[in-house]
Amino acid sequence: MVKPEASESPPAELAAPSTRYADWALRNPLPCALAIQAALLFYRLDLLEPWGDEWFNLTTVPQPLSQLPSLVARASYPPLYYLLVHFWIQIPWPASLLTKMRALSAVWTLLATIILDRLWLTKLEPRVRLMVLAMWVLSPCLLLYSRMARYYTMVLALALLTIYAASRWIQRPQSPRWLLAYSCSAGALLYTHYLPGLVIMAAVWFVFMAKANLSPRWRLTLSAVPVLVVALLYLPWLSSLFGSVAVWRTSSPYQVNNLFIDQLVRIAYWFVSFSFGETISAVGIVLGAALTPAIGFALYHGMQPRPRWIPLIAVASLLGYIGVSRWTAFPFTPARVLFALPFFLILLAKGIDASRRGPIVFAGLLLIYICGDYNYFAKLGYLNKAYCSPYQEMASVIAHDSPASDATLFVDGYSSVSEPLLNRLGKRVRVISLDDEQSAEREMQTVRLERSVWFWRHTHDTSPDKFVSRMEVQLAQGRSVRQYDYLPYSLPERWILRLVRGPGQPAYFYRLSEMKLMNASSSGTPPHPHGKR
Repeated sequence: MVKPEASESPPAELAAPSTRYADWALRNPLPCALAIQAALLFYRLDLLEPWGDEWFNLTTVPQPLSQLPSLVARASYPPLYYLLVHFWIQIPWPASLLTKMRALSAVWTLLATIILDRLWLTKLEPRVRLMVLAMWVLSPCLLLYSRMARYYTMVLALALLTIYAASRWIQRPQSPRWLLAYSCSAGALLYTHYLPGLVIMAAVWFVFMAKANLSPRWRLTLSAVPVLVVALLYLPWLSSLFGSVAVWRTSSPYQVNNLFIDQLVRIAYWFVSFSFGETISAVGIVLGAALTPAIGFALYHGMQPRPRWIPLIAVASLLGYIGVSRWTAFPFTPARVLFALPFFLILLAKGIDASRRGPIVFAGLLLIYICGDYNYFAKLGYLNKAYCSPYQEMASVIAHDSPASDATLFVDGYSSVSEPLLNRLGKRVRVISLDDEQSAEREMQTVRLERSVWFWRHTHDTSPDKFVSRMEVQLAQGRSVRQYDYLPYSLPERWILRLVRGPGQPAYFYRLSEMKLMNASSSGTPPHPHGKR
């Protein structure tokens, strides 16, 4: 008697269409990743109102082409991104200027995804490749910066090309092809933003001098060649580069408490942004805290065996962190060192794949990522709340309660960017910007008898000797005050603020106060209640 053979899976041509598609998608994950990413990136690009740096771009890019280089040079920016956007917005399609500019950032993100997969991920294990693509596409950190009218994702794509070409050139230092590829991509990156261009070139030089299998004389000679090539390519903009470096050397950015606390906050913020995103709810904070040891464990094991690009990325990230810590406040650290994000995710995926609890950690991360993406579109849980400022809502409150044209608005000129708000108000309200205490005192005398005065500010006062807070108190004397508070801090955020800055921290990010003379209201009318937004 012949035993029946064990059942075998049907040939590929006989499998169900859904099974064939699933198998094809597992073998070719890039098209699926691009489709999901495009849906996330292009959906309602005008969802958030433009924040401070975006506002600069919105007002600068449409200027005449002859004036554009000088405008961006004065703002310490290189010109390539702004020239590209200037021509991009000329494309005739029905969209606002803000949407067009953000769409270009989304296109650069898709290009970065293709570059990342084709140059870096195809050499990994299939499971690791899938995990990296999944975290990359769903990363709330990447989603946030990819939908901004800024240069961040253009830098990201060019940095991926530059680092790949540099790593190949370090392996083959006498190859003219890789030398030219590295030099041209580094030049394009430097024309897009100074910081990543300079730190990646410095890291390449350091690693080349340490690793190249050449005599010291040849190492020194060959290491100078790409620097000279980039210098020749950059010759028209060298003076602007030196001027920006000089500005960086003399800058004194806002610092959280003392130097030690500031560095702890910066590093923690950078880690949270890369690991969990910057649109994270209270539940996400708790879950992220629980996953942090596992993430640290995974990053450590992701370096076994050590990838050849680790020294280059480590040096570039360290130099980039030093550069940005002197130039900007801590919430802007991740954006300036965004080129390290794909390599962070590669190490994380490799470590997760090597761990027995890897599937649990991966599932927890995906849950945080999906919730973070939802929070982005729901305008919830923003760690940097300036990204989702409700300028239109605040302007509507002022316009509704100040029908007359004699209302005056005081704005905090130190801690806030007021231009997007003022643009929505038009010229119907007199605006006084509190830029220094002496001029503020003079302006205070001119509004003593005005019936209605408004005061708009960031609740965390960074002005010298907190004079903005003192101006608010003085202005409120003899007036009934109605406050509108916007963008509340979550309970974990308030705990962290209290720990870093001490007791008495505000519960909201923005405060808009309407102040009316007491004799201008009906006799006996009590102060207005607070409004919350």
